[in-house]
Amino acid sequence: MDRMRLATREQAHRTLESVLALTGVGLWEWDLIDGWIGGDARLEAILALPDAEWRRLSIERWAERVHDEDRPRFDAEAARAERGAGFDAVYRLRRGDGHWIWVHDRSGVFYHDAGGRPVRLVGVLEDVTQRQEERRRWVRLARSIPGVIYTFVLDAEGRPSFPYTSDRVKDFYGVTPEQVQRDPSLVFDAIHPEDLSRVMESIELSARTLEDWQCEYRARAGEDWHWVEGRSSPERQPDGSTIWHGLIFLIDQRKELEARLRHLSVTDALTGLYNRRHLLACMEEEMSRFRRYGTPFSVVMFDLDNFKRINDRHGHAAGDAVLKRLAAILEERLRETDIAGRTGGEEFLLLLPGTEASGGERIAEDLCAVMVDEPFCSEEKGPFRVTLSAGVTEAIETDERLHHLWARADRALYRAKAAGRNRVCRG
Repeated sequence: MDRMRLATREQAHRTLESVLALTGVGLWEWDLIDGWIGGDARLEAILALPDAEWRRLSIERWAERVHDEDRPRFDAEAARAERGAGFDAVYRLRRGDGHWIWVHDRSGVFYHDAGGRPVRLVGVLEDVTQRQEERRRWVRLARSIPGVIYTFVLDAEGRPSFPYTSDRVKDFYGVTPEQVQRDPSLVFDAIHPEDLSRVMESIELSARTLEDWQCEYRARAGEDWHWVEGRSSPERQPDGSTIWHGLIFLIDQRKELEARLRHLSVTDALTGLYNRRHLLACMEEEMSRFRRYGTPFSVVMFDLDNFKRINDRHGHAAGDAVLKRLAAILEERLRETDIAGRTGGEEFLLLLPGTEASGGERIAEDLCAVMVDEPFCSEEKGPFRVTLSAGVTEAIETDERLHHLWARADRALYRAKAAGRNRVCRG
């Protein structure tokens, strides 16, 4: 029986040696009573210490070879190990040849005395220099990318986690990678409330279909909101979880450009008022609301009287100044719900939601009175006055198409012109 135990023990020892040889780690022992540290041949190869130093190696001499920046962490782990809590730390260690290497050092208590005190620790030391250098290169790369590199996981129960986020997560969401790992809700808390449900729905859709995730939304780091876009590809794991690896980057400039382009597409370049195409779209919306709910609205079509004469006599610069001033008056005097636009040349249109024709007439007459009192002046010909004429109508049940309403307002405007200008007619 003793022979069998011995054979089994020897076989286990050979197996352990084979495993250690494959991993390349060094095995060490620390006698807490005598204070000496010993190791196997692999540990000797990793540390490259001269024989003389091996014979008198202690925890104090070992600590002298630890990098100054890593010494506090090493000392803290050593103190824990002496209390029997084990040892686990990654730190830089100076070899016997003077070269610095990164090592992963971990151990556990191998033997306790009769009183339960730890007296011997056994551990393994692994040279992780290459791994650390790769990690440092990855960190430098992540810092150079103008965005957040991340790994996001939804487990089989739908619980989220962020196993990894690059350092720039603080610039985007105001939290550190460590905080995000501990509490993934911090990222979602930083998303604009109006965008949060859309973000969550897009994640759920990507998890269900395994299609790439892409979403634009607003996030906050501190007091300022900014637009970001996230992109990633999902992978289903054997345990039922879904993992995304992706990138989140700022798109504020793109959003600003899109807003400017949208503004240019619906506005008149000279006056800043809405253009004809946008006015027609708004009128279609009001007409749909009128047909469905009976909500009234009126239209005021007007233009400047004898505008060609103004351009010919005072110059096009003066004519442009008149158009701009009229646009400013409209913006000053109209309600927020009213819509004003330039339909061409000196022609303008007002869309007045919730207003019947009588209310439209009052607004048009007020504009006529304001305009006739507005002083204008050109450098060559001096001061001059400008008047306008307007036609007003409201939506009625027999308006089958939008152009019926438009034509009625246009005819009313024509009557105002024919009646002597500087007046309002109702159609």
